Amino acid sequence: MEATRVESSPLAKPQAFTALLALLIAVAALAPAGPVAAAERYVSDELHITFRRGPGSQYKIYRVLPTGTRVETLPPPEGADYSEQTLEQWAYVRADGQTGWVQERFLMDQRPARLRIGDVEQELAAARSEIEELESQLAAAESDKAGLQEELAAAEERIATLEGELEKAQRGYELVEANEELKERVSKLIERREALKERNRRLQSSDRRDWFLAGAGVLVGGLLLGLILPRLRPRRRGLGGDL
Repeated sequence: MEATRVESSPLAKPQAFTALLALLIAVAALAPAGPVAAAERYVSDELHITFRRGPGSQYKIYRVLPTGTRVETLPPPEGADYSEQTLEQWAYVRADGQTGWVQERFLMDQRPARLRIGDVEQELAAARSEIEELESQLAAAESDKAGLQEELAAAEERIATLEGELEKAQRGYELVEANEELKERVSKLIERREALKERNRRLQSSDRRDWFLAGAGVLVGGLLLGLILPRLRPRRRGLGGDL
């Protein structure tokens, strides 16, 4: 509810009139020469305030403005003749494209704490939701990381197995090479053996021929001696012959 202020007559109290006059002069001196620039303000933590046609409770109520309604304060309209006290108590504003008057004491420069708390709570909820999403992504990443680690371990195990098989294959290849070398050496030895056998056969054949020739020579020599020796014996003369 809006309270109605009852003003006492300054004529009844000369001292009060003098003080009020001095106050008006001071306010006029401090007031800007040009029109007041528009500023953005908010309806305070009151649940609702009236938005009126003029600066007073006797003016028509356009509507009520809830807490946190953003309004734009404006200079008083041209031609309006209101006292300084009235302009101190009431503000000419624009709310949602409509102009009107609200009590100055219900306006504040910042959003009401109730709404700011709501904004913070919304931001907090959004931050928590983002954190939960990040945690979910992190958990998925950790799961993917664990899967990749398992795949890496399996790959390393497979590599170790292949390296063992490669080592065995290399040893087998070396054995094959050694076997081929041995086969070649055996083949050469066989060839040498056959050559030696052939040489031995030739030697044996040559020895038999030599012995045969020697035997034949002895036989021929014996025959010749048998023929020659009888002729070499001296002849005997008869008893009556010359000695």
